[in-house]
Amino acid sequence: MTATVEILLMWATVTAYALSAALFVVSIIFKQDTISRIALGMTCAGVIPHVAAIVGRWVRIGHGPYIGFYEVVSSYALIGVVIFIALALARKPFRAFGVALMPMAFLALGGAMLASKTEVAITPNLASYWLVVHVAFAKLSYGSFITATGLAIVHILRLSRREVKGDGFFASLTPESLDDLTAKFVSAGFVFLGIMIAAGAIWANEAWGRYWAWDPIETWSLVSWLVYAVVLHLRRTMGWVGKRFAWITIAALPVLLFALIGVVIVYESIHGAYLLIGG
Repeated sequence: MTATVEILLMWATVTAYALSAALFVVSIIFKQDTISRIALGMTCAGVIPHVAAIVGRWVRIGHGPYIGFYEVVSSYALIGVVIFIALALARKPFRAFGVALMPMAFLALGGAMLASKTEVAITPNLASYWLVVHVAFAKLSYGSFITATGLAIVHILRLSRREVKGDGFFASLTPESLDDLTAKFVSAGFVFLGIMIAAGAIWANEAWGRYWAWDPIETWSLVSWLVYAVVLHLRRTMGWVGKRFAWITIAALPVLLFALIGVVIVYESIHGAYLLIGG
């Protein structure tokens, strides 16, 4: 696949995600189940060129989507959308989750498309089994936390409409089920993030001869993990459930996003050279 074809596929994905986001918002406002089905179909249609573009680039340049802002953010958006599709297909009421997730996916992918798309080959000192493990669990952790945040947003929307009767989108999507699922995704993301940090330390030792150097990205990854440890502590020890847990889950996401994107903009980091390569 050529770079031109890849970019065309990515813009087709951005368009599909934008239409999906708009349709989900309209379906919630006007309580139209038919529109939500169309929105979900548009989401699935957008995943096809998204996967094709990522795989095509992977084959062309010889490594997965983990070097450069464009590759990294695009892959995180894809994981979040795939998780949403799985939930929506498993249980119809979870289509409502699209009103939170699809705008985030559209904005993330739109931002990625404005970044540099320079193709960079991975260097021998970075090529490692532990790099694959580190990246895989990074994507799983961020995908889980983004999904948890989307569920928390839908939870708050559901609570605001508790007394609405005959609401086809929220009637069978109980606050209790949303609360439980949000907690499960936060827990999964917490475990995945811990594995990511551990695998990253081993990889760093292979690549740079040290396990930990308090590099800004290393430090903020640890901060993110501790923030979510507090979130889980508040739930399991302090009994935070329902709206309070939803709000604290939403509040934690900016810390995670700063660790992913903001740190390399604010600080000089050895990781930043690879995350923002070419731009």
